[in-house]
Amino acid sequence: MEKHLYCIRHGLALHNVLFWHMGSKAYTEHRDTPLLDEGYLQAQKLRNTWEDINKIELVLVSPCLRTLQTCSNIFDKVGTNTIALDCLIEYPMGGDEICNKRKDKEMLLSNFPWIDFSNIKNKVDWSEKNETVKELEKRIEQLKEYIKIRPEKHIAIVSHSSYIGQMIFKKIEDEENELKHCHPYLYKL
Repeated sequence: MEKHLYCIRHGLALHNVLFWHMGSKAYTEHRDTPLLDEGYLQAQKLRNTWEDINKIELVLVSPCLRTLQTCSNIFDKVGTNTIALDCLIEYPMGGDEICNKRKDKEMLLSNFPWIDFSNIKNKVDWSEKNETVKELEKRIEQLKEYIKIRPEKHIAIVSHSSYIGQMIFKKIEDEENELKHCHPYLYKL
């Protein structure tokens, strides 16, 4: 059965803006950054204008704060089956880019009780060195295998630019060429 995956990059977050003021320090000095007001507006705009939103049977979301906030503003908090998966966290995991290092599970559960966190560990595995593209590919394959066993046909994935770019286009772009915020990229599996 063919699956229709609607891959959505999170809304504009703090580290996205800080990068233009302080360079890569924005990634290394700010952990698990939140959405900015513009990011919330982007998510709400998608919710109000996306024609295929009612087709969505399942939402899979990265457990980073910016993706959880985006997801919560696009989809109903009650009624849409939403599952957080660590394999959806932005690339690279590990090393000093702590803007991608999510909060502990306990905090996530208390702030997003409508999301299913049963598939994530209490603390994210965070290596001292940056993950490689090959390791990212393994996480993407893990996601695809998970999706293949699910009964749903129309699935939204709320994740990150580098992750979605590598999954769909086999390409990780720089800050000048990233994927659009809160835009559903269709990918068939």
